Amino acid sequence: MIAKPRDAATLILMRDADRGRSGFEILMVRRHAKSAFMPGAFVFPGGRIEASDYTRDAEKICHGLGFSQAQDIIADTHPPEKALAFFVAAIRETFEEAGILLAYREVPDFVALDEEEKTRFAEYRKEMKKDPFSFTRIMEREGLKLATEKLFYFAHWITPEISPIRFDARFFVAAVPAKQEALEDAFETTAHMWISPQKVLQEHKRGLPVPYATLSNITVLAQFSSVAEVIASTKNKEIPAILPSLTLEEAQNELML
Repeated sequence: MIAKPRDAATLILMRDADRGRSGFEILMVRRHAKSAFMPGAFVFPGGRIEASDYTRDAEKICHGLGFSQAQDIIADTHPPEKALAFFVAAIRETFEEAGILLAYREVPDFVALDEEEKTRFAEYRKEMKKDPFSFTRIMEREGLKLATEKLFYFAHWITPEISPIRFDARFFVAAVPAKQEALEDAFETTAHMWISPQKVLQEHKRGLPVPYATLSNITVLAQFSSVAEVIASTKNKEIPAILPSLTLEEAQNELML
């Protein structure tokens, strides 16, 4: 019996290389070795859509993007609440797994956490794992709005039918907030790294475990020289659903199982 793919969202965070160096880097996190799906692999932050991402309250915590605008971007998704849910989930999952929060207190500046806030927000990440609905409440309590308009739709991948765990995943790209630092959660993710797309491709040949869909997106990213170029490429971009057809052995080799 073919497993039904679950809706999911993935966020590719990017930053331009330090002064004196060309190109840009992407944030990758390492999945826990005991994960049921792609254990030990280096991936982008992301995860499945939760019921909490669909609610009317979810729209209230978003800035610059509502239900109808989200559906204009992800036109093959219905209802509009579901389209916006992909954006919300991408930000929520990235905060949970990597500690980066794309949100504003005062637009257009991303929130920058001081030492006291870092401690408080670390507890929020733990709270969210127990109760996904707490994310909306936390944002409201902190007076934050999600920077959903800063996410740009980049790709659409569906896990092969041979896999017992499947996802219908939307990939987004975004520039990372300048005053935030990544921090794995030690539960879903155990490490993180900033690395150029070109370097990932090189390291993969040497054995770096990177899933097929992730690697394919990185191959596309390697064609660009800056964060601005990547974002510009998403304008009016046709984004077809990609469903790889793999054998069981191929899927295992490509970390799809």
